[in-house]
Amino acid sequence: MKIIKNIEELREVINNYYSLNKIIAFVPTMGSLHDGHLSLIRYAKETADISVVSIFVNKTQFNDANDFTNYPRDLDNDIDKLSKLKPDIIFVPNDSEIYNKDFAIKISVNKFHDCLCGSSRIGHFDGVALIIIKLFNLIKPHKAIFGEKDYQQTLIIKKLVKDLNFDINIIVQPTYREPSGLAMSSRNLRLSANGKKLAFAIYKTLNEIKTDPSTLEQKKFELLDMGFEKIDYLEIRDEDDLKLINNINSAQNKRIFIAIYLEGIRLIDNLKI
Repeated sequence: MKIIKNIEELREVINNYYSLNKIIAFVPTMGSLHDGHLSLIRYAKETADISVVSIFVNKTQFNDANDFTNYPRDLDNDIDKLSKLKPDIIFVPNDSEIYNKDFAIKISVNKFHDCLCGSSRIGHFDGVALIIIKLFNLIKPHKAIFGEKDYQQTLIIKKLVKDLNFDINIIVQPTYREPSGLAMSSRNLRLSANGKKLAFAIYKTLNEIKTDPSTLEQKKFELLDMGFEKIDYLEIRDEDDLKLINNINSAQNKRIFIAIYLEGIRLIDNLKI
């Protein structure tokens, strides 16, 4: 297990693996690792010769400076968890290593970006695309593994790979959940004990809507009555193109999406219907 902090060393190690014809699997993270992250890393180790994990809190995908500042960080704990799995490379660059003082390039995402998280987090997916392109160029993985909780993001990354001709297989693994059903997220660490108990209602509500989609609007009021502070969205959309579905009885591939605030923390989830 190598912990690498600079691009020069990373390139040297990656090029050596390429010279040996090793298959590389990559799991990008922003740290504060939980069991969901670890499940993706296990998959990477099981399906490739070389596993690479990045830990980098990417400032360009935060449209809220406070959210960036408050994002949980615990590198020592992350390294301790990873030491048990032993990925081949842990890439932990600092901000200046990724974005030098003269950095001047932006990426514009023009599909799957103008709904759901893209509506309230302006520029978020542009920042996601930028860091993913940089990491793909540095690590040159044969496959990259993501979690289904960030469903909209996975569609954008698949489109990015196709449009920019990256020879990378994007693999999406099912959302990893706590016993209560709450989707695992680094942001869950910021919830109080009572908040975490209440957050279980998110997954419960999605399943109730899955059973009876006609209850969707009523469920918004119920969530707010429970103590949730704000709902960014609670919608049923086509899972292939993210178009809003008006006819809930249609035969389209449907998925329920939610973004909701609890204790000032924005939580997201989705569920296939």
